[in-house]
Amino acid sequence: MDIRRPSRESVVGALAAACVLALLYLARVGSYLLFHSIAELFAIVVSACVFMVIWNSRRFVQNEYLLFLGVASLAIGCVDAAHLFTYKGVGIIAGTTLDTPTQLWIAARTMQAIALVIAPWMLGKGLNLRRVVGAWAVAVALVFAMVFWWRVFPHCLNANGLTPFKIGAEYAICTVFLVAMFLLRRNAARFQPRVLGFLSWSIAVTIVSELSFTLYSDAYGVLNLVGHYTRILAVYLLYKAIIETALTEPHEVLFRELAETNAALSERESRIRREAELAQTLSVIDTAVNSTLDLDEILERALLGAAQAVHADSAAISLREDNGWRVKHIYRLPESSIDTLLDTATARHLDIAAESNTPLVVRDALEDTRVDTDFAIRLGIRGLLTVPLSSAGKVFGILSFHLQRADREFRDTDREFAVRLAISLALAFENARQYAAQREIADTLQGAMLTFPEQLPGLALGHGYRSADELAKIGGDFYDAFQVDEGRIAIVLGDVSGKGIEAAATSSIVRTTLHAFSLIDATPATTLASANEALVRLLPEGIFATATYAVIDTRTGIVDLCSAGHPDPYVCTPTGCIRHDALRNRPLGIWSDATFEQFSIALNPGDAFVIFSDGLPDARRGKEFFGEERIHQTLDMMRDADPQLIVDTLMTEVVTFSQDVHTDDIAIVAAALIPPH
Repeated sequence: MDIRRPSRESVVGALAAACVLALLYLARVGSYLLFHSIAELFAIVVSACVFMVIWNSRRFVQNEYLLFLGVASLAIGCVDAAHLFTYKGVGIIAGTTLDTPTQLWIAARTMQAIALVIAPWMLGKGLNLRRVVGAWAVAVALVFAMVFWWRVFPHCLNANGLTPFKIGAEYAICTVFLVAMFLLRRNAARFQPRVLGFLSWSIAVTIVSELSFTLYSDAYGVLNLVGHYTRILAVYLLYKAIIETALTEPHEVLFRELAETNAALSERESRIRREAELAQTLSVIDTAVNSTLDLDEILERALLGAAQAVHADSAAISLREDNGWRVKHIYRLPESSIDTLLDTATARHLDIAAESNTPLVVRDALEDTRVDTDFAIRLGIRGLLTVPLSSAGKVFGILSFHLQRADREFRDTDREFAVRLAISLALAFENARQYAAQREIADTLQGAMLTFPEQLPGLALGHGYRSADELAKIGGDFYDAFQVDEGRIAIVLGDVSGKGIEAAATSSIVRTTLHAFSLIDATPATTLASANEALVRLLPEGIFATATYAVIDTRTGIVDLCSAGHPDPYVCTPTGCIRHDALRNRPLGIWSDATFEQFSIALNPGDAFVIFSDGLPDARRGKEFFGEERIHQTLDMMRDADPQLIVDTLMTEVVTFSQDVHTDDIAIVAAALIPPH
């Protein structure tokens, strides 16, 4: 590259300008009319060229300021042409007065000022150029009508010289130009610097030109000469801004917005790629932490994967302990940090994040008062990202990532990743906590699991259980009844694959999980769906469960019911018992993508609702099953009995039929609406 080129171009440009000004001066000495005509003709040609370039480039130019100004230039050029053609001595347009050119001059400058003020407001609006052309055409027609036909345009020149209107109008126009300058500079970021500079100088020089034409008293005096020279300079600067720059640097001007769009798309693509990488990492971490229910192992695996994903120099997980924070897991920190109890001063940033339960991002830990300086210096920390780990609305830990260099910082994608990870860890923590609790419950005997109320508000209940393992008296069937909220009672009956103590332990997990998900005001279908997702992870391989989950509204008698592979329910009325199709869905704990459909049954006061496990119809005597027909007959016989008697009778019938030999557990639950007193 020839580094002398700009200076040579400047010299050549200066010499050309000097020659033009000299020739104009000589033309003025010889003929003022020639001088005036050349100056105005130059302005008219520039206006026309500006319009042609902008119009032909309109599909590529995204800057609405330049588009609007380009269209306005044609309208202003038309009025300037009328100003030239009506000037004394030119005589192209007849029937005019000495005042007419000055009136057209004021009209053209007013249009120019208005265009420069409106143009900034067009940025980002999306112009309909045909409408803009139409609007300016109307403006030109209105000016011509006021000057040539209606002759209502205020007088600008009389026998005494410039009228007060003309002088006042020039000052007003200058003020509008100043406003246009302010609006242009306020939107400086939307322009290429070279274009912005030329436009700004063009407006400034135009103001000088207007003031010169306002203050002059002699048409052949210095101020008049300055006015024309600055007029030529102003249009030349406009030429430089829109014509020359647009033609010689199209990639920087006409296609500047396209380049910015490409840059934005590139940045967005980079962000999407980064988000995809972090999402993949999060998926891997989720798989790792979901493969175990040991909390320490979960946190250890998550910390390692997350720290590497956000390119942290070090990281730690601290768990709340009394009024402090104990460091439990570390990444690239001194081993002595493990089990360190951080005091209030040292853990200031952890307390802040925990109190707000929102992530805390610190760019420079040495300058931020939220971080203990000694702590940051000791660990060599500059950048910091802390994310609370919470369960049930309570923060139990803090995930911290550290950067050691001041020129690095955590990005928004890193923060979002950390937040999603915190949610995943919170769920894993809750699952681990629930699993530990469920394992403890599973160690108790079946009797604790089969605790069942005799009555709940508005509902009479009956229940019965018989295990296939009579020696242990425990098995895999379970049931429960509890009040969900005012007037709504949930009844659940389930069956876990397997028998004996192992099945009882597993059934406690299923029962607890169903109970937990039923407390969030969910429908039977969503309760089973949520429980299924958890049980897919919680149940041992090859173990599954079937269940019926029903919610009875004691006020309306409506029973909303969903079955996960369980037998059909019965409703007994004074006229007989009816078997309802349970729309059996898939069992729980096998397919994570299983869907569940529920249905409704209407109960009247005194009606009994009966559900049971498959051990009842599948009970055998040799090759003969107890079956649905015997169940139906027994229920019809006992349809007017209370719920407990219905259950006891069914149990007696099946024990008698099978001769007290059972290959599967049997659980039965009956419920009846209590008639109002």
